[in-house]
Amino acid sequence: MRLVGLIERDLETLALAESIDNGKTLAIARRLDIPRAAANFKFYATAAMHTANESHDSIGQQAINYTLRQPLGVVGCISPWNLPLYLFTWKIAPRSAAGCTVVAKPSEVTR
Repeated sequence: MRLVGLIERDLETLALAESIDNGKTLAIARRLDIPRAAANFKFYATAAMHTANESHDSIGQQAINYTLRQPLGVVGCISPWNLPLYLFTWKIAPRSAAGCTVVAKPSEVTR
């Protein structure tokens, strides 16, 4: 949630960078890309607060199956050229909320 606040605080700076990054208009970056990036982080940050580990009785057996929600480790993400920040946050936010380390590779077409 702290990252959401920083994105919202620096909306104008990020919108300008996103506009320069792939040539879209500043208005579109300001109205769509940056607010959606903040929304992606907000959604997954709050969703992470509501997950739990679960256990299920195995029918007909004397065993219990467990669902453990824990980080996988390092996750690689590749961003497309057309919506670099917006779609990057769509990939990075859930993995970060799960506690994974993310290595992000932007498109070579963007700056």
